[in-house]
Amino acid sequence: MAGFGEAKTVQQPVLELLVKSGWTHVPGSQLVRNTEDVLIESDLRSALERLNPVIAEDPERADEVLDILRALILSAREDGLVATNQHFLEWLRGLKTHHFHGREVFDPVTLIDFRNPTRNTLVVSDEVTFGTPGNSCRFDLVLWVNGIPLVVLETKTNVNTRVSWVKGAKDIHEIYEPCWPEFFAPNAFSVATEGKELRYGAVGQDIDSWGMWGHTEEKIQPLGWPRVQRSVELLLQPATVLSIVAEFTIFELKGRHSGAPRLHKVVPRYPQVEAVRAIHARALHPTKRQGLIHHTQGSGKTLAMLFAAVNLINEPRLKNPSIILIADRIQLVTQMYTQFKRTGMPALEAPETAGQLRQILAQDRRGVVFTTVHKFKDAGELNTRDNIIVLIDEAHRTQEGQLGKHLRAAFPNAQFFGFTGTPIADEDRNTFELFGDPEDPGHAMNTYDSDRSIADGTTVPMHVAPRLVDFQIRREELDAAFEELAAEEELSEAEQATLSTRATQVRTFFANPERVAKVCADIIEHFYSTVDPLGMKAQVVVFDRGLCVAYQQELNRQLVARAQAVGTEPDEAAVVMSMQSKDPAEWQQYKLTEQQEQEVLNRFRAHGDRLKFLIVTSKLGTGFDAPIEGVMYLDKPLKLHTLFQTITRTNRNWKNPDTGQEKKYGLIVDYVGLGDGFARAMAPANPKTKKSEVETDALIDQFEEELATVLDRFAGIDRTASGFEALQEAHQRLPDERAKERFAAQFSTVEGIWEAIYPDLRLEAHREDYKWLSKVYASIKSIDTTDELLWHRLGAKTLQLVQDHITDVTVDSAGVDLVIADEDTIARLIASGVIDPDEDAGEARVVTAAEVVDNIAARIRRRLAGANGDHPVYQSLADRLERLRERQLAKARDSVDYLQEILELARDLTAAEKAEDHAGTQGLDLLPDPHKGALTQIFEEYTSEDAPVVIGRVVEDIDAIVKEVRWDGWNNTREGDRAVRREIRKVFKKYELPPTGELFDHAYAYIAEHY
Repeated sequence: MAGFGEAKTVQQPVLELLVKSGWTHVPGSQLVRNTEDVLIESDLRSALERLNPVIAEDPERADEVLDILRALILSAREDGLVATNQHFLEWLRGLKTHHFHGREVFDPVTLIDFRNPTRNTLVVSDEVTFGTPGNSCRFDLVLWVNGIPLVVLETKTNVNTRVSWVKGAKDIHEIYEPCWPEFFAPNAFSVATEGKELRYGAVGQDIDSWGMWGHTEEKIQPLGWPRVQRSVELLLQPATVLSIVAEFTIFELKGRHSGAPRLHKVVPRYPQVEAVRAIHARALHPTKRQGLIHHTQGSGKTLAMLFAAVNLINEPRLKNPSIILIADRIQLVTQMYTQFKRTGMPALEAPETAGQLRQILAQDRRGVVFTTVHKFKDAGELNTRDNIIVLIDEAHRTQEGQLGKHLRAAFPNAQFFGFTGTPIADEDRNTFELFGDPEDPGHAMNTYDSDRSIADGTTVPMHVAPRLVDFQIRREELDAAFEELAAEEELSEAEQATLSTRATQVRTFFANPERVAKVCADIIEHFYSTVDPLGMKAQVVVFDRGLCVAYQQELNRQLVARAQAVGTEPDEAAVVMSMQSKDPAEWQQYKLTEQQEQEVLNRFRAHGDRLKFLIVTSKLGTGFDAPIEGVMYLDKPLKLHTLFQTITRTNRNWKNPDTGQEKKYGLIVDYVGLGDGFARAMAPANPKTKKSEVETDALIDQFEEELATVLDRFAGIDRTASGFEALQEAHQRLPDERAKERFAAQFSTVEGIWEAIYPDLRLEAHREDYKWLSKVYASIKSIDTTDELLWHRLGAKTLQLVQDHITDVTVDSAGVDLVIADEDTIARLIASGVIDPDEDAGEARVVTAAEVVDNIAARIRRRLAGANGDHPVYQSLADRLERLRERQLAKARDSVDYLQEILELARDLTAAEKAEDHAGTQGLDLLPDPHKGALTQIFEEYTSEDAPVVIGRVVEDIDAIVKEVRWDGWNNTREGDRAVRREIRKVFKKYELPPTGELFDHAYAYIAEHY
């Protein structure tokens, strides 16, 4: 079919963009090379002479380098492509030396000039053949730098949507790389596109993880040619290609879960590149000393930190810096250190104790140091160099407190860069203020939010399915039973109040055995009907550690019963939680060593393993990456950044290795009823939120005066002494109750000021005196143990009374609805007139799909009752609404497509309202036919961009013919179906469009649904 070939629709436009970006076009047939040659040796010889003085003085020396490179290329088939690619990268980066004949020294060899890209020979070729006669392949486009093929592009036609970028990626990954590995030995990365989506990946990289390119400061673009065009302009410009080779490529040796380690090549995502460049520029800034990187959870912050560390270590202007990577949990430090170590990065230190850390820094060792923030407690000043750079993971935690102040005091002249997916901005803490610069947009050097991450396919959306857990309390019976207990134990009113208060805390209701059993039963029913068939797994987040145990035991009991009923092996549920020495003996089975915990997590990550449920309360909230997790059953009240961090465990991409089915979204099943808590958690923090201001200077002065007054009472006592004798001496200064009361009042003032201005480091000078006075104060306070003893004696019995009278627990899943909680969707709803932009201004909103539909329905009813209610526009909108309601009843409300249709209906209704209000019936008549508009969009998507006139005629012909031949129920009869298909094919034939395939199928599907 003329006009719709691959070369014309995709390959040629991409080639033209590459030429505009600085590549010189040389057709593959005109390259000065034999088809079995990987390199354009004439170009490489010229570059070797141009970039290496030792070769320039004797051009024959180029042959020695070429011999080595040819041998290295040939080794790809025997040594493995990824390993060979790693070795070739060392040559590309100029890290190799060679002992040339006649020379006494080893000379460095430069293949590419990275600092001045234009000094290189930059060529793009189309239709490049490689191989021997009878065993060759042809690459659509190849980018050569100095005769070295760095990028292979595979383009596919965009006429048939069954052929997507995936087909091109599979050709590269599954055919070209295994069959002709030599050509990919020098490869930087490969690209696949069909004109609507462009993805790139490294040699050996699973296609699922091939990435998209863009720019965080540009508007998010939908899939289509404009996005592809921008990706080509940004990713494939010579400077970016060379930068990825020189700075943003690593290799790491890692196993898949418990499997044998395998070498992987990793190339960056664009937000990682932007973040590193921002940090690099800020590190060289003469005055600015900090910056914030705000990248959403699951988008690769740790890898960005790795690239940044390598970049800074290799920057000569920083004069051999020290890079210190900080986390607030040992587990996160271990994960970062392990990932860096797997890449083979040298000069890594991970001190186990605070003493070892101080020794390393005191010895002024350079390189990269991994540690927790806790090791800086009371460290004092450790190093005053100004080329110390501190990179802090999860920067929203701990850094506002005293530990963060100790860290900054340890390195008074260092630069601090915070990485966070959930910055905090409230009266107590402001991550933007602590790390950001007010001159940066939004107080962050680089921002990659969840909406952009989802649009890029880096993460998946999250849906929330609320569950209503209801119960009844037989209050009268409970009161009677409690009165009987009180009479039997002769309890006073105060004692009764103590027991009643403690027995009716929130945990009591979460821990009710019937509730636990019913929620576990609902989890199992939902999981095996919805999640397990897709091959994914579940995390269960519960109220506390005691409930971790209860849920694990109940889930396993029900899993065994379920397996016995069907005659299979039971699946399993495991607990991962922190343990303490005072925990009950029956909990000790859940105490895991670091290795055992890792084995449990690897089992959970492994597809096909029977460990299907992972139960936690606070562990794994951050730093845990398990793409196979498809659902989180949330039975714990959480809020704001803690809630966001927790639920984003489900947002990783994953594809079933058996079926190839991809995860479309992560699901949160909410048993708590968090409601608008999800919207508030996902709403971006406002950098301008002001922390509560405290006038610390005046308070410090007052504190010192009050402290001195109190200490005067104990003048002469050795406050460094400890033990009973020292305490007794202090008590002698408090001879009677009046003296004790006066001391208590004075100390309360001191304590109040301390709490108000802590963790101001100026308090450190008074810490020991304050601690000594605290001990004295504690020793004179009367200790009332009666409540604890009472609870120890009757607490279990009282709890049992409450539990026995909680009945009729139900878990209602009938009201499952999609909770719309992302900022972009909220903005679109405001634009569509569904939400009043002035309502609850300044607060995060949460809207359900049902509420949106109800809003639209009310607006349509008003218009149908008006003067133009019989206009076809409103009749069409009413029909679309009715179809949405039918789908709502069919429980399709958790569908992304459903939400999209709601938004489209709201947008079209808004347009109709505006048209009628402005120009009455004439305004409505001028609105575009929605059928024609939708068909036009379909044809524009599947045909060339330069045919808008032809598309308009095609759509008009189809619309006219279909209206003539269709009748109510036509698509339910064979005769009607054939008639419509036949007439559509006549139109397709008239315009030389393919009579079968994706274009026809999409057009027919739309007609069948809407005509």
